[in-house]
Amino acid sequence: MEGKGSLSPAPDADYFRLRTEWLRFKGHLFDALTGLPALPAVMEDIRRLLESQRALEVLYVDLGRSGWHETKLGWAAYDKALKTFAAILRALREKGVLDPNDIACLHTVRSDRFLIFLGGGEERLMGAATRREKILSEMQAALRAAPPDAGLRAIRLAVGHAEVSEHPMARSERGVQQAVSDAILMSLKAREGIEAARHEELSRLIAEGGVRTVFHPIVTLADRRGIGHEALTRVVRPTSFDSVEELFSFAESTDLLVDFERLCRGVAIRTSPGLQARGLLFLNASAPAVLDPEWFSVAMEALLVRSAMTPRDVVVEITERLAVGLHHGFQGALRRLKERGYRVAVDDMGAGHASLQALAAIEPDFLKFDVSLVRDIDKSSIKRSLLETLRGLAEKMRARVIAEGIEREGERATLQSLGIELGQGFLFHREEPA
Repeated sequence: MEGKGSLSPAPDADYFRLRTEWLRFKGHLFDALTGLPALPAVMEDIRRLLESQRALEVLYVDLGRSGWHETKLGWAAYDKALKTFAAILRALREKGVLDPNDIACLHTVRSDRFLIFLGGGEERLMGAATRREKILSEMQAALRAAPPDAGLRAIRLAVGHAEVSEHPMARSERGVQQAVSDAILMSLKAREGIEAARHEELSRLIAEGGVRTVFHPIVTLADRRGIGHEALTRVVRPTSFDSVEELFSFAESTDLLVDFERLCRGVAIRTSPGLQARGLLFLNASAPAVLDPEWFSVAMEALLVRSAMTPRDVVVEITERLAVGLHHGFQGALRRLKERGYRVAVDDMGAGHASLQALAAIEPDFLKFDVSLVRDIDKSSIKRSLLETLRGLAEKMRARVIAEGIEREGERATLQSLGIELGQGFLFHREEPA
């Protein structure tokens, strides 16, 4: 007989312990973001499908090798892109592009690597290429149909495929894993070939000087008087890159970035004398561009003189994301630029990256507020409150504020009432098509 002091486990305790274990187990097998299972969760289904149909094809689709990782888009936007892509897969099944027997999953939970196991047996594998191209074509069409500001539009799919056949002397699961590895390897080789061709294209563009500059004015909101222009790069001839942003993103991953930015910077400075009331010239710069010794060279000094400029007329514009990654060498480079006479602006303020410590270390001359804060600010009390707070921060730093992306008079009037001094956007200038 048990003693009076002994306690037996409460039934509820067992229930909650088992439920906790189940949720932990489920977290390893099902991805909460996309709603898709991971490969181990559907391995038994794949094995049965393989045994019944004797042959399958695995299609591997990798969003992360597009060159636009979440470090570029931000994790929230990238998560949204992955969730939307999973919805595209479900829509393909509803349209009949994917068969009911086809199995879609993630390589692992929380990843951006998708797998689709295409059934149909050995006879259908003979037409697998046509079916595969149909699926990929539908995917690409869905990506192109995404809203212009969606992160999904910036993603290029890295794709591979492989066949797996039933073999009486081999375990099906290992055959499936090998086919997945083969498909991943194919995507890597294809990507390497594409990147090599693009590297050559970018090198040729630099050698030929194949860029031009367009200038977007920065004005006072009170009277629309111009105080400067932001220089933006455009290519002279069509390239394989979908956008200038994609071109710069690719350049950042190569050894050609500094040469490319030198070209863009030089073209902007040489072109700027043609502007009426040029004012300050805002030049966007990556981290390697900030560290580039050319800023202090005799050649740069001569270029500025020929364009009737001094370093005081140039504003080096870095992004808020770049400001967060400050290190001592980068801070020192910015300090030397300011000592030489160049001014500094921090772009994309309010996009969710910057810290007060990073901004204080930079001591910027300008803070440019991101379009996400400006768009429809006349209709949002939350945006107005946030912008007032950021404006107060700018005043303490003695930095002038520029609101980006102003498109409507209501936005301009609201910004002016909040004490924002400067702005730019389509309300003041709409770029002519190339």
